[in-house]
Amino acid sequence: MRTVLKTLLAVAGIAVAAQAGAQVRMFSERGFNGQEFSVTGPMRNLDRTGFNDKAESMIIEHGRWQVCEDAYFHGRCVTLRPGEYASLGRMGLKDRVSSLRPVENYGRNDRYGYSDRYDRDRYGYNEYNRR
Repeated sequence: MRTVLKTLLAVAGIAVAAQAGAQVRMFSERGFNGQEFSVTGPMRNLDRTGFNDKAESMIIEHGRWQVCEDAYFHGRCVTLRPGEYASLGRMGLKDRVSSLRPVENYGRNDRYGYSDRYDRDRYGYNEYNRR
């Protein structure tokens, strides 16, 4: 009995820890329904995850995230702040998200190799000029 209880508590702890680490939760249906996919860091290409072009709603739990229509942060990108986005269709992103990354990494040559100037020049994206 104690072994079963310990095993159940361990499994529950792992599930809670995995959920706590998520910073973005994407859902395959509006209103946070359907399949769920969690992201904790940059995703250059969602194709191999089985969630490419499937997100219809999203919860940003921590930080600001750049969400892009094409893989490798190409195409139209939108910066989202923490909050619940029950319908990505309002932003024209319904079933169109192919890559996403935290914005806080811009401007530093950190382990992801991001540089604000490089991305701005290469992808034509400058969040400071958006109004």
